[in-house]
Amino acid sequence: MIISFIGNCQTIALCILLQRLLRKKPHLIVWLLYGDEFKEHDWSQKCMNTMIEYDESLEQIKLSDVIIFQEINKNKSLFSNEETLRKMKKSTCTLIKLPSIFFHYDNYDKSLIDLQNREAINNVTIRVSQIINKYKTETLMLTYNHPTMFLYLEILTEICTLLNIDFFTKEEYSKLIDNKVDIGLPD
Repeated sequence: MIISFIGNCQTIALCILLQRLLRKKPHLIVWLLYGDEFKEHDWSQKCMNTMIEYDESLEQIKLSDVIIFQEINKNKSLFSNEETLRKMKKSTCTLIKLPSIFFHYDNYDKSLIDLQNREAINNVTIRVSQIINKYKTETLMLTYNHPTMFLYLEILTEICTLLNIDFFTKEEYSKLIDNKVDIGLPD
């Protein structure tokens, strides 16, 4: 299976985690650069199989069995939007759309409503607002735009469910939660 991620640093983290999860299986998992603002982003270098050239990325989209992406404004990205991806992808390719996660705990209610509105407008596949609301007594963001390992793993759980992929064992999960820098995610 060929799985491509397109989006901001949140999709890089999810790509790293899925690569880790499926490291012993015959899958190609790649992160595609959506725009120049991430070209020199050193985080993308921590992810195996990154494509930062547009021509390579466009070809990868055509080969992908699954594309996990964030809707990016067409002015910023040639292809990280549902309209273009639907035209480019092969007919059997599954699209999974994620929201760009921005959340301010100092204004929880407004941030939750804003996230829910962005999710509705962009018609996302995975609603992160539901995860945040489910665990409202926990802080699931390191900064307003960088989720905790717990939130990444909750999102990955939903991706795995959609793709019928077995999730990490309890032991692997515990190691990831306890030692998040092990895979190069921000502390």
